[in-house]
Amino acid sequence: VKTDELLKSLADVLSVLGMTMAEEGTRECLKFKLLGHRTDLGAWGHEFIRSLSGEISQEYAARTTADPPQSIDDLIELVDVIIPFQMQQNSETEAVDLLFEVDRLDKLTSTTGLVDSNNYERVCLYLLRFAEFLFDFNDLESVMGVAFKLYFSQEQYPDALRVAMRINDLSLVKKVMDAAQKKDPLQVKQLALMLGTQKMFGHEEEDEGVNNLISNATLSRHFQDLALNLNMDEAKSPEDVYKTYLSDSGFMGQQAESARQNLASTFVNAFVNCGFQKDSLMMTGDTESTWIYKNKNEGMISAAASLGMVLLWNVNSGMDEIDKFLYVTGENGNRIKAGALLGMGIVNCGVRDDSEAAYAVIVMEFEKTTDKMVRMCGVLGLGLAYAGNPFEGAMNFLLQIVEDDADEADIELQSMAGLALGLMYIGTGEEKVAEAIISLLFSVSMSETKASMSMTRFLCLGLALVYLGKQDEADKFIVTSSSLPNSQLAQFTSTLMEVCAYAGSGNVIQVQKLMHICAQHLGEDGKPIVETDGDAKAEDDDDEAKDENKDDAADAAAAAEPEEPAPIDKEKAARAAIHQSIAVLGVALITMGESVGRQMAERTFQHLLQYGDLAVRRAVPLAMALSHISDPDYALIDVLSKLSHDGDKDTAMCAIMALGIMCAGTTNSKVADMLRNLAQFYKDDNSPLFVVRLAQGLLFSGKGLVTLAPFHSDRTLLSGPALGGILTVMLACLDFKSTLLGKYHFLMYTLACAIRPRMMMTLVEGEGEPDDENPENLEFVKVKVRVGQAVETVGQAGKPKRITGFQTQETPVLLNVGDRVELATDEYEPLTSVLEGLVVLRKKKKQSTSS
Repeated sequence: VKTDELLKSLADVLSVLGMTMAEEGTRECLKFKLLGHRTDLGAWGHEFIRSLSGEISQEYAARTTADPPQSIDDLIELVDVIIPFQMQQNSETEAVDLLFEVDRLDKLTSTTGLVDSNNYERVCLYLLRFAEFLFDFNDLESVMGVAFKLYFSQEQYPDALRVAMRINDLSLVKKVMDAAQKKDPLQVKQLALMLGTQKMFGHEEEDEGVNNLISNATLSRHFQDLALNLNMDEAKSPEDVYKTYLSDSGFMGQQAESARQNLASTFVNAFVNCGFQKDSLMMTGDTESTWIYKNKNEGMISAAASLGMVLLWNVNSGMDEIDKFLYVTGENGNRIKAGALLGMGIVNCGVRDDSEAAYAVIVMEFEKTTDKMVRMCGVLGLGLAYAGNPFEGAMNFLLQIVEDDADEADIELQSMAGLALGLMYIGTGEEKVAEAIISLLFSVSMSETKASMSMTRFLCLGLALVYLGKQDEADKFIVTSSSLPNSQLAQFTSTLMEVCAYAGSGNVIQVQKLMHICAQHLGEDGKPIVETDGDAKAEDDDDEAKDENKDDAADAAAAAEPEEPAPIDKEKAARAAIHQSIAVLGVALITMGESVGRQMAERTFQHLLQYGDLAVRRAVPLAMALSHISDPDYALIDVLSKLSHDGDKDTAMCAIMALGIMCAGTTNSKVADMLRNLAQFYKDDNSPLFVVRLAQGLLFSGKGLVTLAPFHSDRTLLSGPALGGILTVMLACLDFKSTLLGKYHFLMYTLACAIRPRMMMTLVEGEGEPDDENPENLEFVKVKVRVGQAVETVGQAGKPKRITGFQTQETPVLLNVGDRVELATDEYEPLTSVLEGLVVLRKKKKQSTSS
């Protein structure tokens, strides 16, 4: 016995020596430790534990991948000793890494006393950041599941709900809501507000007030309060945005182009006054708006629909206000009716209306008419009204349109129905919808005319949105779409599906695939250009072969001179290579979730601008904007400013639109000056000038009180409907002539899915009883807060400061992307750890003091 004890002690010493003296890869530190004592490992120090953990990870991988797999019980025995030591020494990050490597993360929740009230916050924060770099969907769900259980066990219900929303699990949402209801009914209201912000309308509560908060029924009222408190409730006119008195810009074309000028003003008015319930063009107090008749043809559709933007989120009043346009008759009656139906959808966007009024009206009007534009706008309106809110009645109605196999079926109407289904079932992986769309795509592929139409691409987008963020679950339909008879449509659809499936995942493998697609040089038929290079081939041969074949090569070269290749029509090649544009957008879309990948993607965009073909160059400005939505980056703004004067008009227009999307809702003064100068520069060219006006409208969206950013809750949650609306506009920008500059400019209104207030407003429980006007019984209260730049605190021990460069302000306050808020008062305590949007406060109980 004494000899065995001595041998174990010797093995312990050799294990420590093996930490520094052993050859790499021999894992002698672990080998001797397994022969020695397996208890009290912490006595040998942190560095030893760190080295031993690394070798355990390597040994575990070697044993589990061996054939046959070997036992790992002795390794897990060591892990059970190491983890408690690391948790006690504030090395939570190393403990989580080791548990993940040996596939034992569940020990964090199953081992009593391992995670407690002192360290759960650091453990969970690391798990959530850790999850951003996981490519395997099962690993992601495993890590998120552990984080959820830890938050739930510590009764941190707001944080647990964020995790449940991130993995889109309604059963976990219900579990959190039920537990919070038993503990603190006031906190349930905070959770309901969080569900509303994420547009996760699938959960319902018995309490009417809580249901109102989940359905965003109070959002319009709170937005009005925000505008009132900031003295910004007065309507703005397009001229207030253009500021033509600063320069002689404007539409300087002939009088015939004044309709285009009015159409631009319609969009500017819609975006600038969105959600304010009043404007200077449409709601002038007349029985019938005269502004609509200052637009021509399809411009009337956008003019009537703009009323929906102005009345955004106010379902009851908005529906009544728009309803009168459904009864307009005459030559332009159908166009105005089409705009009214789209406006009704926009009003309901982001709000759950249990009466389903929009569905009833749109379906009734759809069946009463055969007019194509009325039907298309009605279908799109239905998609916007139920974006992120699956409704079976609407799905069945839209599926009838998609599945219509009659010869006279209109592919443009079917494409719009497919897009509406994609917005409605975004990120759900609903196979019934996906199968209907892929079946239609096979039918469309048989016709070259239908397959090459711009609107067909929106049908493909609808399919891709159904699998947004679903990663491996989309593989079946990616493979199916790549086998479509039309090769160009097959490439476009499969690339778009792959891009959307991995949106926000940061998957490096997928980014490399997309970069390979971007690097190809394609001809007019969409196939790679084959370059024959005799010199390059000769370099691969050795010197002897070179000498032997020297004379033969000379004779062959003299006998047959290679013909000059025919010049390539770059415009045709760009249309055939539209999937390359999607690949460029995909790089931004996949990397937008984490900062390191985003920075690397931005460097890549510079190379694509320099070496890419026309289809690639046109998409680069949009990709830059996609990685910084409503988040101005001055280095990228300078690049976009140069591209806005590009020789290729489409590239310039994409750059101008990118400026608008990147700075949407920020009222950035530098970009405002740029756009005014661009309006002067393009004063004689109506198409770019129209896009400049659209960008100006986006820049001043909501008078600076709203944002398009799809990420919220401290950048932990991605809103699917918001991203769907942005991608729809981006896809339209890849073919300006057929969409935004043609008769489908109303696609700009899909951005309504992404618009949300960029506010932080504080609410407290009312002193009286709930009533019909305020069933949720929450009242606005002003409190002092600190607003500053967020600081990353992952892996830091203690309680480090979470913001820097802060200013103390009084609520309500406006937040930029990357801002974080802390309360600056001891009178109240927040019921959530992330202070964004609408935050419920509770008054702290005063502690009694004894003399």
